[in-house]
Amino acid sequence: MRATVRRRVSLLAVVGAVVMSTAAVFIASQPASAATVPTWPTKTGDVKISATVSVKAGKVYDGGMKRFCCVGSGSQSETQPAVFDLADGATLKNVIIGSPAGDGVHCEGRCTIQNVWWEDVGEDAATFKDTSGGDSYVIGGGAKSASDKVFQHNGNGTVHISNFYAKTIGKLYRACGNCSKSYQRKVIVNNVILDSAKYVVGINTNWGDQATLRNVTLINGKKTHVCAEYKGAPKGTEPTYLQDGWGDGNCHVSKSDVTYQ
Repeated sequence: MRATVRRRVSLLAVVGAVVMSTAAVFIASQPASAATVPTWPTKTGDVKISATVSVKAGKVYDGGMKRFCCVGSGSQSETQPAVFDLADGATLKNVIIGSPAGDGVHCEGRCTIQNVWWEDVGEDAATFKDTSGGDSYVIGGGAKSASDKVFQHNGNGTVHISNFYAKTIGKLYRACGNCSKSYQRKVIVNNVILDSAKYVVGINTNWGDQATLRNVTLINGKKTHVCAEYKGAPKGTEPTYLQDGWGDGNCHVSKSDVTYQ
C-alpha cells in the first residue's frame, strides 16, 4: 500500500512538472502587448524667457510642468542660445519646452534630464558636452518634430536614454561625427518608443563608439536605421555612412531588441 502511495505521489509530481513546463512555454509564446504611447503632458502654466536659464552644479531645477519658451529662431542654426544650461551634476526635471526652443538644453558636464518634453525641437533637444568620461541620463519625457537630431553627444562618456518617446524625428541620438575634438562615445538606450524616426542612433566606428539598445519600439519604422555606423571626419567635413550594425563590435543590438508596430 505504501509503495502504491509513493508511486502515485511521484506520478503527480511528474504530471505537475509537465503542466508547469507547458504553461511556461505557452506564456513565453504569447506576443508582447503593443507599447503604449504616453500621453503628452498638460502644462501647469507658462514661463516666457528671454535668456538662458542656468542651473548650478549639483542643483536640481524642478519646473513643475510649466511650459518654457521662447529663445532662438527654431531653425537649425547652432549659434542659438540654449533654453537651459546645466552645470556639472545638475538635474532638470518636470519641464515642457515650447517653440522656439533655441539650442535646447546644454549639459556642460554630467547631468540628468528627467521628465522633460520638447514640443518642437529646434537645432537639438539636448547637447552633452561632458569630457570627464562620466555618465549622463535622460529619464522619461519626449520630443516632437526634430528635423535632425534629438540628442547630440559632443563630449565623451556615456549617455543613458530610457523610457523616452519621440515622434517625427531624424535621429534619437548622434555621436558627433565632425566635432573639433574626437572622442570615444557611448550610448545606452532602453525602453523607447519612436514614431516616424529615420534613425535610432548614429555612432562613429573609427573612434570606437559603442551603442547598446534594448526594448526599442518603432511605429511607422520599417525603414528606420536602428544603429547606423559612420566614419567620423575632421571638423568642417562630413562623416561617411558605412552601414547599419547588428550585434557587431560597436552596435550591441539584435533584431529581437526591436519591435515594429
